[in-house]
Formats: sequence, structure tokens, C-alpha cells
Amino acid sequence: MTAKTTKSTPKKAKPKPAAAKKAPKGKPAPATPTRNRKGETSGADAPTKGRSSPPAFVPRAVTMIDDDDVLMAHGGGGVGYGRCGGRMLSSRLEQDLCNRLGMAGVVHSHSPRHYEIRFEDNKVAAYAPQIVLRGRGREGKGVVIEAVEDAAAPILRKISSFRAQYGAEFYVILVGPDEVLEDAPLSAYDESCSAINVNTLIARLAE
Repeated sequence: MTAKTTKSTPKKAKPKPAAAKKAPKGKPAPATPTRNRKGETSGADAPTKGRSSPPAFVPRAVTMIDDDDVLMAHGGGGVGYGRCGGRMLSSRLEQDLCNRLGMAGVVHSHSPRHYEIRFEDNKVAAYAPQIVLRGRGREGKGVVIEAVEDAAAPILRKISSFRAQYGAEFYVILVGPDEVLEDAPLSAYDESCSAINVNTLIARLAE
């Protein structure tokens, strides 16, 4: 009998898996995010449960007041001195006057309304008296108190124009430091009072 010769079939070599690229030395390989069944991403960029992110910083709003704006009453800001009757207090001196008037039982309001005033050059603006005493008169007029801490404050020009137009209705008392009162125009007040003598003024107004 003739012996059958068997041919050996060469085995196919299995393809070798592609070698993973090595990350350069000194730099960690970036983590690849994976998704679970719910579609949520896990990995370095995934939010951590139970850990709240820090709140975003929101700056406090600051009132921007321009004396050229006819809708504004004063040339000062008024931020940080509180309110009275819903109105913003524009300075520490106004805040002190408000507190002392309240302790003396003198009913008053801050910038209760605006008045249209006209300057010498025929420009029109708006002025709101800073403090108006209610139910009390001086020489048969309503009493207005203006606290000024700067002799060059633009509000003095408005007060002078206000008195020129409404002087028959209002008696204006200007309160401020002595050096400010010395340089303030006489047309801006009917009476002046030093800031250190406010108690005497309020005691007289409370009578």
C-alpha cells in the first residue's frame, strides 16, 4: 500500500494588538472620560456628588449719580449711609441730622419731591431739598435743611437757584463744617449752622 503523505498547513499568525502610545515623560496621559448607561460622564471632568462649587462673586451694585442728570437730586452717591422713609441718605452728616431729628421728635422727610429750577444760562435742572420738616414753619415758610461738606459741591448752585425761584415758600438752613460755611455763597441759604452746633439748631426747631 502506498502511504498517504499529509501536508502540514501553516498556522496563520494572530495579529498583534496595537501597542498603546506612550505618553511623553513628565506628562501624565490624559484620562479618557467614559459614559455609563444613563449617559453620565465619569472621569476627571465629571462633577463630584456632594461637593458644591464655590459661589460666583457678584460685586455690590453702586449707584452712579451724575449731577448733570436732571432726574437726580444730589451730586453725591449715598451708598453706605442707610435710608429714611425709603430715601437714600447721601452723607454721614445727613445721617447724623436724620438721627438727631428723629430723637427730638421732629417729623421730616428726605428729598420728598423734585422742583424744576433754571440757571442763569437758562439751563433747566431738577432739585430735591435734602431734608424738609413737616408741619413746621420758619417765618411762615417751609423749612429745608441742606448738609454740605464741600464748599465746591455742585449742589450749592442748585440751592441758590432754588432759593431765587422758591424763596417765598421755603426757608433754607445750610449745615456744614465752619470752613465750608465760610466759602459757601450767601445766596445758598437763609441761615447757616456749624456742624458742631447741630444740637442747638434741632432743639430750637423742636420747640
